[in-house]
Amino acid sequence: MMKLARLCILPLAVVVSASPAPTKDVGDRFTRFTLPNVDPNYKARAAAIETKREGWLYGEYPIGGAFYPTGKLANETISKQEAQWFPIVIEHATLIAEESVAAMAGIIAAGNFSKLDDYANAYVNQWNVSLPGGPMLGMLTNYTDDRLFSMMRLSATPYKIQRVQRHKTLLFLVDNAASITGGLSLRDLQAQGRLFSTDFSHLKTLIKTNLLQDLPSSGKYGAGCQAYFYIDKSGDFLPLAVKPIVKGREKSALVYTPKDNPADWLLAKMLLNQNDGYHSTWAHVGQSHSAAEAPYLAAIRSLSDDHPVMGILNRIEKTPWGVRPNLETGLKYGDAFIGPPYYPWSPEAARDYVNQLYLSGESADFERNYYRSEFKKRGLVDSPFGPKLKSFPFYEDTSVITEAIRGFMETFINSYYPNDKAVAQDVELQAWQRETRAAQVYDFPHITTRQAIVDVLTHQAYLSVIVSNVMSTNGIHMNSMSLPFAPAGFLQPIPSKKGLTEKDLTKTNPKARVAAAKFKDTMNNFSTEVRARTFDQNGLNRGMPFIWDALDPNYAPYWSVI
Repeated sequence: MMKLARLCILPLAVVVSASPAPTKDVGDRFTRFTLPNVDPNYKARAAAIETKREGWLYGEYPIGGAFYPTGKLANETISKQEAQWFPIVIEHATLIAEESVAAMAGIIAAGNFSKLDDYANAYVNQWNVSLPGGPMLGMLTNYTDDRLFSMMRLSATPYKIQRVQRHKTLLFLVDNAASITGGLSLRDLQAQGRLFSTDFSHLKTLIKTNLLQDLPSSGKYGAGCQAYFYIDKSGDFLPLAVKPIVKGREKSALVYTPKDNPADWLLAKMLLNQNDGYHSTWAHVGQSHSAAEAPYLAAIRSLSDDHPVMGILNRIEKTPWGVRPNLETGLKYGDAFIGPPYYPWSPEAARDYVNQLYLSGESADFERNYYRSEFKKRGLVDSPFGPKLKSFPFYEDTSVITEAIRGFMETFINSYYPNDKAVAQDVELQAWQRETRAAQVYDFPHITTRQAIVDVLTHQAYLSVIVSNVMSTNGIHMNSMSLPFAPAGFLQPIPSKKGLTEKDLTKTNPKARVAAAKFKDTMNNFSTEVRARTFDQNGLNRGMPFIWDALDPNYAPYWSVI
């Protein structure tokens, strides 16, 4: 098997408790949310907003792309939140260090690594506190199954895969595609809407001030990969080819397919997993944290604390301001799992990468990234072209949670606004919409209807509940970064030819409280459903040879952790 010393081992347990305990029920304060047009103390209310505007200003920050708050009030809040986060980070860092020593001793006692399957020993009776369940079922035993590789793109890492449209130029050619697909050439797959692609070729370079510059190296090796997947004649979603691209070797880049020898093909899949893991780590900073923080900061500067929408936003955005400072500290000092010891790219490259993703709009577009719109845009749902995906686990689970959130938001908003006119006449809501421009929120919608504000709040929750959870915390450490299939870096250069041998390798009104109770029941019921999932007679679960349960509401997301 592939020589394991060549893989850079990411710490196997880095799940950090994402936020302090939920806010407690504060009794009578539940009845005090009011709209500005019915608040008898509007002058005092307006003065309080102005005080917030003076104390919450827009500041630059080295990571995340979006503005970060500064000012007297902001700094006080940030200090408190960092004080909440920092002990948790230290506690888990200490725990991981201790469990790392124990895990290494266990690995040595088990005979060390001599083949890829030995990586399972790194999880057996290890990480009992920091990662007690280990990787998701199937990840350690079925990693050579091509369906695990392809279905990860529809569950664990769904944010770069897209259907190839008829008019699009193909990323690369696959001469033997027909022999893999049962008779369909690459052009046939494209014409029939069966072809899907993902493109990480940009990882060999980084766009910075409109100049292409090499990503600084951390001493590890990797590549920027392009890949194809396809829907076969039976409806299964399968891998077709992976093309790893190394800077300076673009013209001689190799194309790997399932027809290659198992060692070559496994290496190619691991390289793409490396890309997806890196992208998830960094894109999530802009795609969840920054994308949610920017409109939240605009809301703080526009909405009274007595406004019901502000109450919901405060509930969703629990202690958000401690996240980016901790990530930046980890990059600066190399003491975070995302830092320089693991990836092929330096901290400076990572910082530039996440900022560019946000500033380009890719990870920060607000309305265009509503989950239905996002996946429809990429041809994954409701596509008028090509066959429907037989199974899309990420979307299926996300729909349950997000639509339950939407149901609560609809009841909540309708209980305060009798009609759309009331929304349009809410001066604070309209001020928030205008303020998002100053906050440089990308693609924020006009808030003129009840449905519009429901959509905004639902998406705000989706960013903090779903996106962060899948691209970080629960999702990334249990599947898209589990070893041996998803290494963070390689310790040897990427091969320039094929033929690897084995050795080479809360203040709401009564209606809102009823809706909240209904939402909680929905989430608990869905959690029960998720936890009951098993493999079928073919050893599959929803077409996958592993059980994807990152969106189990009782693991994290239903109370909106960051």
